[in-house]
Amino acid sequence: MVQAKHAEDTKAVLTAELVQEVFNRKNTGMRIYKSDMRLKEFKKEMNLLYDSLECIKVNPDSKIAQRKLKALLRRESKFAAFKRDYIRENQDRFPQLLLYIE
Repeated sequence: MVQAKHAEDTKAVLTAELVQEVFNRKNTGMRIYKSDMRLKEFKKEMNLLYDSLECIKVNPDSKIAQRKLKALLRRESKFAAFKRDYIRENQDRFPQLLLYIE
């Protein structure tokens, strides 16, 4: 069972429900297809984050990389709770990005 870390965070709760639905409710052909599509989209978003983090690691002063990361970490972006949580869990590696998620 997937649950949000903070029950008062509605976006985290919705994201947890989405993940629960993606991984645990595969009972029709269309649902399986949509689950696969969501998983692919999640992987795509996380890979964009990882690539952007690598760019900022190589060139910390890059304004383009900073803007891209800021956009990826916005609350309105896809799978924002996962991306923001990744930054929080790795704050020792990316302390400058905590400003984008506070």
